[in-house]
Formats: sequence, C-alpha cells, structure tokens
Amino acid sequence: MSILKKQDGFGLVLTMMFALIALALTGALMFVVMQESKMSGSVKRYASTMEAARGAVAIAKDYIVTGKTTPAFGNVQYATCTNDRVSRSTYDPDNTYQWTVCDGYTDYNSNTCTVANATSANPKICPDFISTLGDYTVYTKFADNKQVITGSTYNLITISIYAENPALLRESVSMIFLYLLKID
Repeated sequence: MSILKKQDGFGLVLTMMFALIALALTGALMFVVMQESKMSGSVKRYASTMEAARGAVAIAKDYIVTGKTTPAFGNVQYATCTNDRVSRSTYDPDNTYQWTVCDGYTDYNSNTCTVANATSANPKICPDFISTLGDYTVYTKFADNKQVITGSTYNLITISIYAENPALLRESVSMIFLYLLKID
C-alpha cells in the first residue's frame, strides 16, 4: 500500500465541497422564502375577498333594515322579487310557495328563474343584487325567509353571498348567514 506523499489540490477539493454545501443551503433558503411569499400573497388575496364579502353582508343588512328600494351599492336584478323575498316567507304555513313573482324572469346570466333557482343557495343564479366593491364582484341572494312566531313575530332570512375577483377567479369567497328581523 502506498501513501500519497503529495497533497496538492486538496485545498481546491475542500473549497469546492464547501462551495457546493453553501450553494445547496442558499438554494433551500431561496425556496423557503419564495414559498412564504406565495403564502403571504394568498392570505392577502383571501383577506381582501373576505372583506368584499363582509361589505356585501353590511349592504344586505342595510337593505333589509331600512326597507330601501335599492341597495347602497349594486344593482337590483328584479326589484319585485327582491322585495318579496325580504318581506314574505318563502312558504306559507300550508307549504304553498309564496314568491311567485320570482318565477319566470331571466337573470344577468340568462338563467330562467324558477322555484328551484329562486330558493337555491347559489347566489350566482338569480341573485337579488350584484355589487362591485373595488376589484370584486359580489352576488347577494335572499335564498329563504321563514316566519317564526314566539310571542313576537320574526323573519329568519337566509342570505347567500359570493364574492370573486373576475380577473383571478381563484380569489373567491362564498358565505351563507342568517339574519333575524323582528316584525312586531
């Protein structure tokens, strides 16, 4: 067995190994930073979309409480139907459908509104109003209205909201909430 007596080039090999390790660590660090940046942007987009949806909640609440004929922001699609949805129960105590004025009109997207469409929870089909809030289009729909009598009379209104950024459809939020309105 012969022992190498010359160690020329060992420093170069060692330096290249350290450079390779440093390059791998730098690449890993850049990957982590880029992933964090993507995550941060995603969270920001979600928060912005959620704020647009919350704005639509405030608009719907204002519309119900004040009894306005048009919402503060947005266009009413079919005012007679919207007023019916807010002021009358969907079904009477005998289970007879009461929103008959909501049948047969055509919405913004050429959907014919029927009993099934009028009471579906999808706010993009036969919405009550469409609002533009910043970069976001928000669809609001009063999907159901039940009358509850417990000493006082209340309307329990189901409101569906869908907010989206038309330029980036992955920026969207859908929410459904209940609003209790005291009648007397």
